[in-house]
Amino acid sequence: MEHVRGLVDSTLREGSQTVGVAFSLEQKVALAHHLVRVGVEEVEVGIASPLGKELPALVARCRREAGLSRLGLWCRCREEDIACALRLAPDVLSLSVPVSDRHIAIKLGLERAAVAEMVTKAITRVRAAVPYVSLGLEDATRAEPAFLREIVGVACENGVDRIRIADTVGVATPGGIAALVRELRTFKVEIGVHMHNDFGMATANAIAALEAGAHWADVTVLGLGERAGNSRLEEVAGYLALQGGRPYETTLFSDLARLAADCSGRKIEAHQPVIGAGIFACETGLHLAGLAKDPRAYEPYEPFLVGARRQLSYGAKVGRQGVAERLRQLGLSCQEAQLGRLAEAFRAQCLVLGRPLHDREVLQLVAEYSS
Repeated sequence: MEHVRGLVDSTLREGSQTVGVAFSLEQKVALAHHLVRVGVEEVEVGIASPLGKELPALVARCRREAGLSRLGLWCRCREEDIACALRLAPDVLSLSVPVSDRHIAIKLGLERAAVAEMVTKAITRVRAAVPYVSLGLEDATRAEPAFLREIVGVACENGVDRIRIADTVGVATPGGIAALVRELRTFKVEIGVHMHNDFGMATANAIAALEAGAHWADVTVLGLGERAGNSRLEEVAGYLALQGGRPYETTLFSDLARLAADCSGRKIEAHQPVIGAGIFACETGLHLAGLAKDPRAYEPYEPFLVGARRQLSYGAKVGRQGVAERLRQLGLSCQEAQLGRLAEAFRAQCLVLGRPLHDREVLQLVAEYSS
């Protein structure tokens, strides 16, 4: 995936639309600062609109305090919104227009021809004033394919830099989004994707799109966003870094995630991929034995790479070798002939207690079987 340009984080824009979430200005600046430290290439900080009274201060502080070098704004193809965006001089302006017949009718009340005209007018208006122009195609995965290609062609003719495919209601599959990206790659334009997680495929769809040739993928920290949210930054960036060698600072993911969780009132589950506190915990006998020989047998990457640690739990699922290892940790040993019976007793006591045995309980058990 050498062609990849990077990730577009939309936590401050899309994530702010999450029900019950209202980031303060200070929180937004702090999140932007952490995103820069992680190495995210582009940060979309908000929606350009005359109603966004806080946006000028946010843009200024994100540049000055967070150090954003590629700052993006999202904008409807309306003159008053575009004028607002241009006054803030973003590095990237992401215009947005609906392209499915349902959205065109509901949101615009127009015909398809008027949408093409709107795209032409908007790109022409901003092309000379902004370094990089992106056009988001809302509800692209439910649009009529021929019309979708028509709008992409119109945008390219008018000098757009990126086409941003939005899977607005999360109905795309990895195979479907990959096919769409490959089709649109025939145009001379960069391709980005904005995936929603309604069926739990947003991360998979983002990776599939990048593997199919997309240059950009949108993400949000913790997957914050409308309904079921969006592609999770920690998962997409984690995969690209830990499996693909991309230079994201994975050891900082947990700090960023905790900040986003605190700001949004969300909880990070122990089993949450990449950032969960318990993702390197193991209790199963077969896995414990494998980890003791070579951690790579049951771990996709080393725990320290995401600021985590390995947690081996010798409980009710432990096997003979696991019990022997637990004894070694305490400086104990057991004759092979007794190990089977000791392991059975070990598991039984763990089941009764509903947890692994404490050190003193292991010592007591061994004493009983050694007497």
